[in-house]
Amino acid sequence: MRVLNSLSDLNIMRILRLLWQAKKVSRVEIAGALKMDKSTVTKIIAELTEKKLAREAEWGTSGPQGGRKPVFLEINASYACAGGIEIGPERLSVCLEDFCGSILYESSRPIDPDSYAQKGFLGFLKEGVELLQAASDRLRIKIAGIGLGVPGMVEADGARIIQSIPLLIEDGIDVAKEAQAWTKLPVFVENDARCCCYAEQILSRSKGAQNMMYVLAESRPLQPVKDSPKNLSVGLGLILNGKIYHGANATAGEFRSVHWESPSKTQFSPARKNVQSLEGPDAEETFRELAKNIAFLVNTLSLDVVYVGGLEKKHAEKIVKFIREQIVYLWPYAWNKTTFVSTASISQRAVSYGAAANVLDKLFAVPELDASGRRSKTPVPSPYKYLLSLQ
Repeated sequence: MRVLNSLSDLNIMRILRLLWQAKKVSRVEIAGALKMDKSTVTKIIAELTEKKLAREAEWGTSGPQGGRKPVFLEINASYACAGGIEIGPERLSVCLEDFCGSILYESSRPIDPDSYAQKGFLGFLKEGVELLQAASDRLRIKIAGIGLGVPGMVEADGARIIQSIPLLIEDGIDVAKEAQAWTKLPVFVENDARCCCYAEQILSRSKGAQNMMYVLAESRPLQPVKDSPKNLSVGLGLILNGKIYHGANATAGEFRSVHWESPSKTQFSPARKNVQSLEGPDAEETFRELAKNIAFLVNTLSLDVVYVGGLEKKHAEKIVKFIREQIVYLWPYAWNKTTFVSTASISQRAVSYGAAANVLDKLFAVPELDASGRRSKTPVPSPYKYLLSLQ
């Protein structure tokens, strides 16, 4: 039975997002955090539990004065799942994760130049969708949406790839439109480094860092073509003031060293020749050059957190060490600069995992009001009604 009218959908989504972000939270904590009347919270929670979107988790402990123990609530992790796909120059990776971010299924396969020339980008996208749908059927859990992570420029609305040099996409692809031929699900595309930001956010299960950078460094072929040199490829994901930052024309995060000069074939200075191996002095100097660039941005933007992912841990740890050193060296003031720099929580599957997390972030989005007080558009029209339609 519907106990609330459609005017309350905004409050419903506010509570759903808080439940999704928090591991466990009581009704009293919800009312306090969202500054909502307790009776309103109670009615909404009753509906969410009836619809199986939320559930009671466990009892808390009584306060110092005794009294009734609080009941903790959480999002129903098994209500549905989100799919994530990564397509890069050398691999296709997919995963399914539940509403709390736990991995239900994952798979990866190489992409070679011959198969890419034959199937193309859309062929591998279709293969990824089919893998996820087959896994969903086996696990008997519905997919709520599919996220795609790719290297390159992606429109901020998550519908279209503008251009991707690594994937040989020059004229753009309307991914959301093309995918409608294979699935009726919402599909969102995002830059691979920004997907990694979503991955770190969902793993923290909180609002996370307000100002963060994710350094996605990978040793891979430049493109899926024969004899393409393997090199160190770097992309950046940024969270500024708590939100994923796309920048003007959705191009934020594209990296090229300030020491780059023509005719360098890499993202670094001409002195840093193709890094075929991540071992040895040339690789170490490339890491140092990268660290200087990152430290400059960290100090200029006053970032709280920096994660380094995509490489084996021993290489990522070396880059982390150099970044820490350069942040201190380039900081002009006497008081210490406090930026947390660390290897990523997930390294090798972070893009597909983050692509699925991007879907969850959009499904639990809270509609914002424009200047006239009207509700603005959300990536999924009427998110609450869409979630209910999955059952």
